[in-house]
Amino acid sequence: MKRRFYHRWWFWAAVALGVVMVAGAWVGVRGLQAKSELEAALPLASTIKAQLLEGDSAAVSASVKSMAGHTASARDLTGDPVWRAAEFVPFVGANLAAVRNLADVADDVVSGAAVPLAATAATLNPAALKPTDGAFDLEPIVAAGEALNQASVVFSAADKQVSDLNISMTVGRVSAAVNEFRGFLGSITPTLVSASQVVDAVPDALGGSAPRNYVIVFQNNAEARALGGTSLSFALLTMDKGRITLGDAVPAGFGNFAYYQESVVPLPEGVETLYGSEYGRAMSNLTVRPSFQSAAETAQEMWKRQFGPEVDGVISIDPVALGYLLRGTPPIPLSTGDVLTSDTLVPLLLNGVYMRYNTDDIGADNAAQDTVYAEIVTRTFDQLLGGELDPQVVLSALTQAASEHRVLMWSPKAEEQAIFETLGVDGSLPKSTEKTDRVGVYFQENVGSKMNYYLKQSVNLGQAACRADGKASYRVGIDLTNEIPGDAATSISPSILGTFVREKLEPGVQRMIVMVYAPPGSQILGATVDGAAVQLESFHDTDYPVAKLIVSMEPGATSKMAIDVVALGTGKKALEAQVTPMVNPTTISDLPLDCATVAAE
Repeated sequence: MKRRFYHRWWFWAAVALGVVMVAGAWVGVRGLQAKSELEAALPLASTIKAQLLEGDSAAVSASVKSMAGHTASARDLTGDPVWRAAEFVPFVGANLAAVRNLADVADDVVSGAAVPLAATAATLNPAALKPTDGAFDLEPIVAAGEALNQASVVFSAADKQVSDLNISMTVGRVSAAVNEFRGFLGSITPTLVSASQVVDAVPDALGGSAPRNYVIVFQNNAEARALGGTSLSFALLTMDKGRITLGDAVPAGFGNFAYYQESVVPLPEGVETLYGSEYGRAMSNLTVRPSFQSAAETAQEMWKRQFGPEVDGVISIDPVALGYLLRGTPPIPLSTGDVLTSDTLVPLLLNGVYMRYNTDDIGADNAAQDTVYAEIVTRTFDQLLGGELDPQVVLSALTQAASEHRVLMWSPKAEEQAIFETLGVDGSLPKSTEKTDRVGVYFQENVGSKMNYYLKQSVNLGQAACRADGKASYRVGIDLTNEIPGDAATSISPSILGTFVREKLEPGVQRMIVMVYAPPGSQILGATVDGAAVQLESFHDTDYPVAKLIVSMEPGATSKMAIDVVALGTGKKALEAQVTPMVNPTTISDLPLDCATVAAE
């Protein structure tokens, strides 16, 4: 009887061992297959991204379908009862659970996000968003918003699920796979959430729910102001159910807008001392302070006082940005005989018209210049809204213009303004972070001229550990070069040279106000101009310390400035500069800082 018992015990042990071996082999084989499926799916993500950028919606659909097949197979391979049971085996189980979770999340992301997005790829394609006869079809945008909303929800859930995975007991390859997927989801999820918010807001912004009115500010970089240039002219942009109408251009001068004895909006702390009578009183001086919110609030109030209705937002664009946009359109003939292209718009608008209309009658010259400017703006917008364009090129140009702060947007609605901040088109004062300190370098023409067309500028940033308290020392170097011809007195139009006689300057001398906004909490220690130390007045704009310099450059001359700043904290940070967008691009470079030359407190 006892012998029979042992016989049975060994029998069942052998059976159990066989089952374990078979189950192990089963799990092992399926694990390798799942690994192969996931590895086949992963490279398709880069392929799909490239196809989306190329606007090839058919290829996107095919790639997403292939990816979905791989992730669904990986999920099936890791989801059977044998695999689940094996997850209870010590050590091995943690790895199996992690792999199963990765397969599940990958399939959720593909089926719940990539597939719906692929279905609307044609909608998301810039080519499908071309305006027709001045109107955008809002239905595809709404559909794209719904797909993006779903995708952002799926990615957010997946991001949390993978972040919550416990990989303390997993082997290196599994841990690496989990961390790689975490990185992928972490990089994509915020972008999707932001894209969803942006696309959701577009139909209403285009007048989908109710007509919207926006003031467009056209800046003139040939006469620099902190945000770009003087407010040359304005127009009312109306959007109604996707249809866009641009009103007539209204020049800032000729009494079109009143001059106010006091600012029409509240003055932030320190601003009146820094800017004096230039702030908040004249429509032409909207852009003297490097905050587009303050400029837009001023424009909204002045427009309301002048014309009645309160506008729903303010948009700013400069001629350089308009030139970028013309890369995607055919040449535009003007009534003057000129032909507008991406290469000719800026030279014509910021220099040519001033040289051409140059008589003793300043009023007539200004009127002729404004007429040409208005035609350029109108014809450019007609071309862009008429649909005769390459949408992908125009989108790329718009992205470049936004990155250079040449396109700015403001809305009184908090949710829309938050989107503009996310897109980086809100035109805010420089924002420092835990890892980066940002300074603002801003220029303002000081002769009433259009000579900044001939100005070249560069910014050099240096930092070093020079102090016993551990705080970083920063140096902001600024070079300005006046490239106007030496014979400017006879070769350049008085419309360009400005009020040099009244200012008691020789013709062609450029005089500039240069302002450096240091990070809040930092301290400006001193400055030099062309190697000589200068006395700085104590200025601030809210919580930003500000250094203000005035320099003059004869034709062909360069002025070199340096401003020394001590940082707030002791941790090492990157140093970046936010600079006025000028006619000519500003070179920004890093240079070593010699502690022996740093200004003392």
